[in-house]
Amino acid sequence: MDEVKRKSVTKEYDDADIEEDTPASDTSEPSNKKPKVHITTNNDLDLSLNPHYATKDFTNMLTTVWNSNQENDYKHDKSDAEVYFKPFQICLMPKLLQDKNSCRKLVDEMVHKVHWSRKQMDLYEFYQSTDLSNMSECKYLTNFLYMLRRNVRPWLEKVTNLKLDYVSASCSMYTCGDFLLVHDDLLKDRQIAFIYYLSPWTNAEEWTEEQGGCLEIFNSDESFFPQFPVNRKISPKNNQFAFFKVGSRSFHQVGEVTNFDYPRLTINGWFHGTSNDELIANSLRPLNDIIFKVPEDVQVNVAEIVNEVYITPDTCAKIQERIETNSEICLYEFFKQEIFEAALKQLKTDDSLIWQCQGPANARYYEILQLSSASSTLDDIIKLFSSKEMFALLRKYTDLDLAGDNAKTPMFNFEIQRWTHGNYTVLGDNAICEENTLDLIYYLNAADGAGVITYLAPDAEEVDEAMHNNDYDSDDESVLLTLTPVDNSLNIVYRCLGTTKFTKYVSRNTPLNKGPVFVISCSYKE
Repeated sequence: MDEVKRKSVTKEYDDADIEEDTPASDTSEPSNKKPKVHITTNNDLDLSLNPHYATKDFTNMLTTVWNSNQENDYKHDKSDAEVYFKPFQICLMPKLLQDKNSCRKLVDEMVHKVHWSRKQMDLYEFYQSTDLSNMSECKYLTNFLYMLRRNVRPWLEKVTNLKLDYVSASCSMYTCGDFLLVHDDLLKDRQIAFIYYLSPWTNAEEWTEEQGGCLEIFNSDESFFPQFPVNRKISPKNNQFAFFKVGSRSFHQVGEVTNFDYPRLTINGWFHGTSNDELIANSLRPLNDIIFKVPEDVQVNVAEIVNEVYITPDTCAKIQERIETNSEICLYEFFKQEIFEAALKQLKTDDSLIWQCQGPANARYYEILQLSSASSTLDDIIKLFSSKEMFALLRKYTDLDLAGDNAKTPMFNFEIQRWTHGNYTVLGDNAICEENTLDLIYYLNAADGAGVITYLAPDAEEVDEAMHNNDYDSDDESVLLTLTPVDNSLNIVYRCLGTTKFTKYVSRNTPLNKGPVFVISCSYKE
């Protein structure tokens, strides 16, 4: 992971109007000393909690509310602290620190002293620091960790009735376009997740939903799968502390930041305690396997649809040679131009087409066409990819036993996808290829940044664990291939056992002036 020079990341915010969530390694140790409300270190750096939160009356009130399992949200009049109960419990505590100037001092250290590393993968794009326990040069941030250990941890133990052994924390910075997709934080011994928001800039202490960066909360179904649409959005607010119990339904994400003026800055992490192994085992969520079916016995004239150059024996031989050497090829202008134009027009304008959202939200989010609603040119294309004639053509392209005397039970699956802002797929068990397959990816209404597919060749065991930990980053060595959308191009990729792939999150900065991008995605196997 590349370290990012501080100047290149933070120069915009150095003197600006002065005002999860994937933390680094856990090195903090639990403390057995009694908590104090006022914290002073040997460096005489002062961080003081809001004294109202330390009172016996407030603590008892919040303990009662937190453990009540009531239906309706609760708001405390004196402190403005809130507890949401659905879809899972979250507590918001505004004005955590007594002195707002402390927020500015914390941000000043983040800007001038923190060494940021770029976190970039299928699930996230943002900047992250090391654990606060490793920041000896950052006195205020170190003191904040000390406060979490000595004050907040024992207080949370009383409120939640949980045994909390230690805290891990790091800093996160989301600049415009950054995001963290849906996850539940359920890992190892994490018990309480927390986010402390810092935005001390003038007229920017409380963000609007339009600026992005919200903590977005999801409902989950009876099988513990998170579902769109987002249930609740919590916008960044300076000096606000949020916490929630980690569980099998604690699905959330950080919405894409659309604020060009300021970054989303947080201190975030977990309070750790009892192992979650049993809960994890009981809430495993295997996705349904992709359904493959045999080729359909339909009459298709390939020559009426496919560019004639791709049907000739010489071209087929050259394609096969390229695929044998590189395991992939892109065939430009694959359909005849009139077929491409007719299909695109129908996809963009035919109101009778039925589109369905694909989930669950922690695996994918895009739309697919209900194939039975297609007609005319689209129906012809569907029949083409489903036909024995297509299997025979692919046999010529690849020498795979998809047709002919040696073919046993060749099969395929097929989707027509619609991609727009906010759509994605992520790595997971369902993204791992369990047997050799031939992927075909065809683009219509292509746009840079939408429908971009990345193929990875990871070490199976290491990546499987890293993906479950939400701690896997791609590098140049692991990336096998990235497909860039081009209109009327057919990408053929021979995908070996163990290969993974994902479709990159479509940022709201991606220009889609021509409308959504359409992707015909199909896989064939012998």
